[in-house]
Amino acid sequence: MTDYLNWQSSLTLETVFAGTELPEYPQIWNDGVVFLKPLKAEQGRMVLMFQQGDTQFCLTPSPFNLRTKVSEYGGKPYWLDQDVLYFVNQSDQCLYRQVLSPSALSVGRFSPAASPEMPERVSPLPDRTRLLMYADLLCLSPLCLLAIVEQQFSESNQGRENKSVIAALDLDDAEADPEVLMQGADFYSNLCVDPDTRHLAWVQWDHPNMPWDETELWVADIEADFKKRDHHIALRNVRRIPLENSASICQLLFANNGRLFFSADFSGAGPQSSANFWNIYAVDIGRPDAPVVQVTHGQQEFGYPHWQYGDARIACFDANTLLSFASDSSGDVLYRIDQDSLVVQQLAAAGNGYQNLSATGSGRAVAVMMSAMAPPSIAVLEPGQQQIHYLSQPLAPLLDADISVAEHFEFPTRDGRSAFGYYYQPRNAAYPNTVADLEPPPLIVMVHGGPTARAWGFFDIQKQFWTQRGFAIFDVNHRGSNGYGRAYRDALYGYWGEIDASDIVDGVETLIAQGKAAPDKVCIRGKSAGGYAVLRALTEYPQVFRAGACYYGIGNLVTLAETTHKFEKHYADRMIGETFDKDTVLSPASRFYQRSPINRIDQLRSAMIVFQGLQD
Repeated sequence: MTDYLNWQSSLTLETVFAGTELPEYPQIWNDGVVFLKPLKAEQGRMVLMFQQGDTQFCLTPSPFNLRTKVSEYGGKPYWLDQDVLYFVNQSDQCLYRQVLSPSALSVGRFSPAASPEMPERVSPLPDRTRLLMYADLLCLSPLCLLAIVEQQFSESNQGRENKSVIAALDLDDAEADPEVLMQGADFYSNLCVDPDTRHLAWVQWDHPNMPWDETELWVADIEADFKKRDHHIALRNVRRIPLENSASICQLLFANNGRLFFSADFSGAGPQSSANFWNIYAVDIGRPDAPVVQVTHGQQEFGYPHWQYGDARIACFDANTLLSFASDSSGDVLYRIDQDSLVVQQLAAAGNGYQNLSATGSGRAVAVMMSAMAPPSIAVLEPGQQQIHYLSQPLAPLLDADISVAEHFEFPTRDGRSAFGYYYQPRNAAYPNTVADLEPPPLIVMVHGGPTARAWGFFDIQKQFWTQRGFAIFDVNHRGSNGYGRAYRDALYGYWGEIDASDIVDGVETLIAQGKAAPDKVCIRGKSAGGYAVLRALTEYPQVFRAGACYYGIGNLVTLAETTHKFEKHYADRMIGETFDKDTVLSPASRFYQRSPINRIDQLRSAMIVFQGLQD
C-alpha cells in the first residue's frame, strides 16, 4: 500500500512558478481584444496586449510599465478612447497618451514606425514635494480628462496624509496641475459619466469606514464647453442620493437611457434579506423626486469589496440592455437587465467565475473567466448569442484525471454559527486504486488575505501541485470573508485574531471527523492577513498543527497600526474592537497586545517558517 506522502508527480516547481501570464482588464477594440498582462521574461513588466484570432502581440513599447499605485492597491491602469490610449506608467505614476494605429495591427506586431505617435506624457512629473497618482479616468473630450487623483506628499511635508480629489486634466499642458473639482472626502471611487456628458456620479467615504462599511452616492451636473480650446469645466448642483439606511455602494454605471445603476448592501439587514447582499438598484437622477428602485432581489453578490479600482461587474451590452455578474459559492451567474423595464433575465448558470467585465454597447462583451479545470482565460459574448465562447483557452499542465476539483462545504463553529470553505482531495491518476485503502490524507490549510477577501473554488496550479503529491487542501472562508452577505462579512469586527482562527480550527476538526484529513498531519499557510491568521492559529491552537508558513503576515498589531497607509488607517481599530492609543497598546490589557502573535510566541509547538519582503 502506497502512503499519500509517497505519491510522485511530474508537475514541477518550475512549471508551477513559470505559470501562465494571466490576462487582466480585457476590452474589445478594433475587432480584437486588448488586455493587460505581465511579461515574466521582462521581470513582470505590465503591458497592453492585442489579440485577434490566434495572433497576439504587444502594444506597449519598452520601458513603459502599466501600473498605478493609487490607494496602495492600485487597479486598472489604462483607458481607451477609440484609438487613443491613456495609461499610468509605474516609474513616475504619470499619465501617458498613445495613439494606437490600426495600420500597426496589419503587420502582426507592434511597430513604432507604423504608429503615428509614441507615448506622450500628459500629466506633471513628480517632484521633491509630491507624487500624483490616477484612477477611474474619463475622457470628456480630446482636450479634457476627468480622474480621481491622489496626492502623496514627501517626507519633508511632516507626515501629511495623502489627499484624494476629483480633478480635470488639461491635455494641452502636461505641466499644469490637475484642476480640483471635488474635494473634502477621504476617498473617492467609481467615477462615471452619462452618455450625454451631462452628469457625473461617484462614491465617496470617510474614515474610519472602509468602502465595504459605509459609503455615499453622489451626483453632479457637468458644466463645460468642449468646443472652446480654453475649455471651462465645473460641477454644479452637487448632491447626495439619499438611501434609507447606511450602505456599501459600488459598481456605478449610467445606462443609455440616463438611469444610474449601482450595487449596494445595507447595514443591519437580516442574514436572509436581499438587503444583506450586494444587489442592483437604479435611480433616474434627472428627476429630483425619483425613487431608488431595487432591480435584483436575490442572495447573490452583484458587488465586491473595493480593494482596487476599475474591476466592473456591470456594463452596457447594447442600446437597451445591461450585463451583470452575480456570485455565490458555486461561481458566477450572468444576467441581462432591460434598462427601461428593469426585467432581469438569467443568461448563464453558475459554475465559472468572471471578473473585469467590459462591453462595447453594441452587443459584444468580454471578461476574464475562471474555471475549475483550466487557468483563467478571456471569454467573449457575441451579438445574438446566449452563450460565452473563449478568445483563448490556456491549457492546464495536467490531464483532467489529475485535477482536483474544489468541493464547497459548510461547517459548524463552536459558537453555534456556520463558516465555509473549499476542500480539495488528493488526486493523481497514477494512483487510481489507492485512495479508498489509505488512511486520511495530510491536510494543508490555506488562508486568504484581506481579511475581507475570499477563497474561490477555481483552478490554481499551486493547489494542484500539492494535491498531486497526496495532500488534501482546505481553502477556508472564515467569518469576515466576502461573498456570503454583509452580516457574515461584518461578523469579524471586534474579533479579528479570534473567530477567524477558531473558524479555521473548527473546519479542520470537521474534516478530521469526516475522515478527510489526518489529525496528526495538518499544516497551515497564508499571506498578509492570512499570514496573521497562521501566526494566531499556530500560537493559540498549537496542538492542531504540525507546521506553518507565514508570508508577509502580521506578527505585531501595534507595528501595523503605526506604519499602515491611509487607506487602512483605521481598519485594525474596527477589526480589533479598540481604538489605537500608543500610550495603552503595550499594556497586556490591550487587545492590540493580546492578539499580537509575537506576545504568544512561547506557545508555539510546531515548525514555522516566515517570509517577509520590503514592500509589505
